[in-house]
Formats: sequence, structure tokens, C-alpha cells
Amino acid sequence: MSVVTPIQTSFNGGEISPRMGGRVDTAIYPIALEVCENFVATVEGPIVKRPGFEYIRDAAATASWMTAFRFSLTQEYAIEWSEGKLRFYTNGVRIETSPGVPYEVAVPYTAAEAPFVSLQQSYDRLYMAHPNHPPGVLTRTGAATFAYSVLTLANGPFADQNVTETVTVQASAATGPGITLTASSAIFDAGQVGSLFRLEAKDFLAIPAWEVGRKDITVGMVVRSEGKVYQAASAGTTGTVQPVHTSGTESDGTGKKDINDYGPYGVNWTYISDKFGLVRITAVASGTSATADVVRRLPDAVVSAPTFRWAHGFFSAWAGWPNVVKLFAGRLVFFKNFDFVGSVAGDYGGGTVNFANYSSSGSVTPDLGFRRTIATEDPILWAAGDRTLIVGTASREIAIGKINQAAALSGDNVEANPQSFYGSERVWPLQAGTSTFFAQRGGRKLREAQYDFSQDRYLAANASVWARHVTRSGIKQFAFQKEPEELLLAVREDGQLILHPHQPEQDIKGFARVRHSDGQGAIDSAVVIVGQDGKTDELWALVERDGAKSVERMAAWRDDGDPIENGFFVDSGVTSMATGGQTHFTGLTHLAGKSVAVLAGGGVIPGITVAGDGSFDLPAASVPQSAYVITVGLPFTATAVTLRPEVKVNGQTMQNKRQRLVRIALRLLDTVGIRVGSFGGKLDNLIDRPADAAMDAPVPLFNGDSEKAVSGGWDRAGRATFVSDLPLPATIVAAMPQLDIEK
Repeated sequence: MSVVTPIQTSFNGGEISPRMGGRVDTAIYPIALEVCENFVATVEGPIVKRPGFEYIRDAAATASWMTAFRFSLTQEYAIEWSEGKLRFYTNGVRIETSPGVPYEVAVPYTAAEAPFVSLQQSYDRLYMAHPNHPPGVLTRTGAATFAYSVLTLANGPFADQNVTETVTVQASAATGPGITLTASSAIFDAGQVGSLFRLEAKDFLAIPAWEVGRKDITVGMVVRSEGKVYQAASAGTTGTVQPVHTSGTESDGTGKKDINDYGPYGVNWTYISDKFGLVRITAVASGTSATADVVRRLPDAVVSAPTFRWAHGFFSAWAGWPNVVKLFAGRLVFFKNFDFVGSVAGDYGGGTVNFANYSSSGSVTPDLGFRRTIATEDPILWAAGDRTLIVGTASREIAIGKINQAAALSGDNVEANPQSFYGSERVWPLQAGTSTFFAQRGGRKLREAQYDFSQDRYLAANASVWARHVTRSGIKQFAFQKEPEELLLAVREDGQLILHPHQPEQDIKGFARVRHSDGQGAIDSAVVIVGQDGKTDELWALVERDGAKSVERMAAWRDDGDPIENGFFVDSGVTSMATGGQTHFTGLTHLAGKSVAVLAGGGVIPGITVAGDGSFDLPAASVPQSAYVITVGLPFTATAVTLRPEVKVNGQTMQNKRQRLVRIALRLLDTVGIRVGSFGGKLDNLIDRPADAAMDAPVPLFNGDSEKAVSGGWDRAGRATFVSDLPLPATIVAAMPQLDIEK
């Protein structure tokens, strides 16, 4: 028989897949765990018991999603989405119109649609896109007020111009509201109401061109110049200044004679129209007849005769709405299926987005608004802005950027290059540090895309390669907490939360799982916003339990050395100051009938159940006689299970040898209330009350190495289990088991 005492110096390999159980040869195996639940692997190496969740308010019965509104570093909001409504949380509270009455903003999205609304923040506006609705914008109008409106789409975008010469449209008037459009074929549909329609003159051959020195111009005469139509407002001979203005009346000369005493030269020209005009459809009577309001004067030619030069609006209930919105290269850009649509650079504020792709002469100018079709076999699902615009489809990931890096992004200076061919799930990506995280098609693999200079492309490594099981039910949402811990978070379909310490320079691969109140509560959605101090990040979650929903906030991460009485290690919990000797408490209606964990002045009080009216009582002998902090909520258990240890014994592996865990030493930091034992066996308390500690005070936090015999039997695994199931902190720095091994 041999005795070995291996040491596990780090746990930041996190919970790895059962399929890794035999990979004792890998670098991750010695620092990994078989189970890491409600413990979190940290950058430095220890595992730390995660904070609990603070109950904020009951959520709407139909609540389904949470997102953020980021106005400034110290003014961020968590948004609760439910059936057609938004509620807002900030600075730890819900915004209310009166006590207990939530402030709400109506939106057109259903609860089922909310997870698929694409969002783009821009100062005090949050742009929204969903394929079932016109693009919208949520505007912050005050510290506690918001307004939703449908975006006004100006000057486009438009579908391709009709090229079938037998399909024509004629307008009843060139200006005004309520004009009639008459088509030769059925091209109108009720789903086009509210959309733009473009009409262009077939040609200007019937209108004479403006010429220098043309005499006998009479008032009312019409000419064309630079693609625009002008009407003479005065008689005379034309001058030398060609009219190009787009409004009002201007002269083409000085009204004086030349050096040869010819003249005078100069005619006043009034701008009439360009070669094309725009209308907004207000009603559709039939496939061949529609009513519209003119928003840009129509050429007289489309009134006097039909034209085949027309185009439908690219966005409408009939043509389809965009499904992705993003800010990139100074433009508000939208994706609809395979099409990439960019606004005029910088012209998207005030609830109106300008898609004009024409100059004052009516010609197409690529550096204004544009529309391009992306050459890929699957529609665009998501977009993320980096050095290029990264987009994901079901079959590949594509970088959209400039052809000529020295010029601005425009319709003639844009290219789309495939970067990888993994394919994506319809889950909004997360950008953290220098990486873009996305869920591979199927929702099981977590990809981390980073630009690689040597290959000049984005490489998307499988960040969950060692822990394929950790995404078992699929990923549906990402979040990232920067301060105080750098944690990538992902919400699973089954209500568990995945935590991953993101520290690229350390190449940490560890994952942990959060089970809210030991699986009695499911986390449906989660979002991170900056706290009131502007320095720490808060995780807000939509929690579902027993058919009810609530909005909760993860408590602050505990700093080493914090007082034990300030610990918050319960879920759906509340904390408050109690008076000395206080034993009766009320207000926990959300926990009515539940057995709760209580931490009073740093001491654990077991066996407490909340009454139906939300009240509970503590034993008088258990509460401090001076003012104390009390924290009450649902208990949760933090569990860590080690992998089968591997130490060479006489040059041979110890795998599959009969072994027994005799005792274990854990190097602990600010820990109390932890139990240990061999896997599947009896668990023993590792830390006892010191002999010199007062009996009427909480067991003090322990720091250092604690060695104690454990109740372990013989098996072929040698695994150890660490459990913290009291509302107390626990940080495990290292583990040093002692094992007997049969030869």
C-alpha cells in the first residue's frame, strides 16, 4: 500500500466534460473539476462561492426577456420585456409611477418576439429591428421616462427599379396629399401602406434643354438642366449661369448687356422637380390603384403619361422588415435576409433615418445611402461591429468592410469576405475585450472570434471545447460582467447560468454553472448594467419559480476581508437592518410558504419558514441584542467535485487502482460552513468553532490550511466533494488530499 498526497493548486480549468475523464495527459486536467456548481472558477485559481440574488420586484406574468439601455456610465437601465410592454430598473429599484405601480412603455413586440429584437444603442436612443415589425426607436426623454416610436424612413431604401416596360404607373397630380396612383398591372398591396414609392419620368425628351444665350424665353416656358426641370419666371435671353438649384427661384444672368451691347442677359428660373419624385402610400384600393401623399414633387411627365420607371420601398409589411440593426462606419445599417442597407452617414437622429442615395441632380451617389446584397446561401442572423462588421449566418461567418481602406465605406467601397464556416444560432453575439462570442448552429458550441493578423481573418475558436456538456440545453443569451470579476455569462435554455472567467492573457478555459435556489428557480434571461457607483457591474435576471416571475439582481461579489454579517448567499433574498432583539419580520410575500435560510448578524438561524402573509419569526435566543444585519432568502448549495487524481506511483499511473481518501487539507480564504468528503460518501464539517471563540458569536471566518479526517471508503476514483450549503462565504485556494493506494 502506498500513501500519496497530491495538490491541486488551481481550479480555473473549471467544470470539464465527462469525456475528459481519461485525459490525465492534458494541461487542463490537473486544474479542472468534475462538478463546479454555484462555485465560480476565478482568474487567480481559487473557486469562490457565487453571490446570491436579491429580490427586486415581481415581474409581469408574461415577462420573457431582459436587455439594457446604456445612456451613460452612471445611468444604465435594465429593461423587462413582456407582452407589448417594457418596464425599467435602475439604481437598484424599479421605476414606478406611484408606489407599487410600474412605469411602462407600450411596444409592438410580443413576449415571444422579445428575445429576437435586434438592438443598437446610440446615446439617448435604442434602435430596434424585428422582421415582424417596422424598425423602431426607444428614446430616453428624462431620467425616468422613455418613449417608443416607429422610425421614419426618409428617401428610401428602395427595391430594384422595375424594368418591364409594359408595367406602368401614372400619377393623378405632381404634388399634394391624396393623389391617385394607377398601375397597368396589379402591383399594389395593403401591406405597402405607409411605405415609400418612387416614380421616375420615362424621359425628358419633350422638355428642351437649357442653353446659354437663348432668346425669346417667355414666362411659363419649361426647360431641363442637370436632371432637373425649371420654369421661367421672367422673359428674356438666358445668361451664362446654368441653373442647378433645387428650390426657389434664381437667375441665370445679371440682367445686363455684354461688351458688344447685346442683351440684356438673364432669366429667372423656378425649380419645379427632379427626374423623379417620392410618395408615401396611404391606402390601397386594389392591385392597380393606390392613394398616396407626395413627399418629393413628382415630375409632370409621370402625370401626363404613365412610366415604367418605378420602385417599391424595400421595407414594408408587404416587402418585409429588417431583422438586424447596427451602427457601423458612421451609418445606421440594417440587414434584411441577404441585403445590407446603409443610411446616409451620420443622418439617423431624431427618429428619422435618411436613406437617400441620390445627389441634388437625381443621380445615384454611392457615398450616400446604399443597398447591397451579400453573396451567401443563408440570411444574416446577427451582426457585431469590430474593425469590420462581422455577421453570422446558419452556415458561415462573414466580415463586411471596405475594399479601399483609405476611403470611406460606401456603396461602391464595400466587400463581404467569409471568415469561417461554422454557422451560427439565432443568438445575439457578445463582444468582450477583443473577442466576439457567438453560439454555433445548434446552440451547443461557444465560439470566440478574434482577428488574426498572420492569416488576415477572424478565427473562431471553440471556447467550450473542454466542456461540451456545460451548454447541454443550448445557449439563448450572453452577458459580460467587467467589474469586479471578468465573467462571460450565458443563459441556458433550461434556466441555468454559465459563468466563464474571461482573461485572454491567462488562457483560462474554466466554466461553472449557477443553479438558482438549487434548481427551484430558473433564470429565463440576464443582463449586465453598470451600478450606481459607475465602477461595478450588476447582473440582473428574470427568474421563474413556481409559475411566478420576478426580477432579481445578483448581490455584489464579496471582497476578501469583508465582514461575515454582510454576506449575501441566498437567492430571491432581501437584506435589512434589524433593531436589537427584533424577532418578527414581514414583507416576504414572494417567499410565502418557503423554507428559508437566515443570516442574522453573521450567524445562521436554521429551520425558518415564511408564513402565508410573508411574515416569519426568529427564536429570541438566536438574534443579537444590538442592531444587526439580517439576510433572508432561498438557500442554495455550492458544490465542487474533484477529478480522479493522478500521481505516478513507482512510475505507474494510479488510475483504476483501489484507493481511499483518508483526509484532506483545503487551503481556505475567509471560509466557514464548508463540508468535505469522498464523492458519494458522508460529508464532514471541515471547520469547527475555535476553542477560544465566544459561543454567542458567529463562527469566525477561517484562513489557512485545515486538515481533517474524512469518512471515505475504498473505490477506484479517489474523488473528493466540497459542499457549502449555508448562507456563508467559501473560497477554496488549493486542495491537498491524502490517499491510500493499493499496490
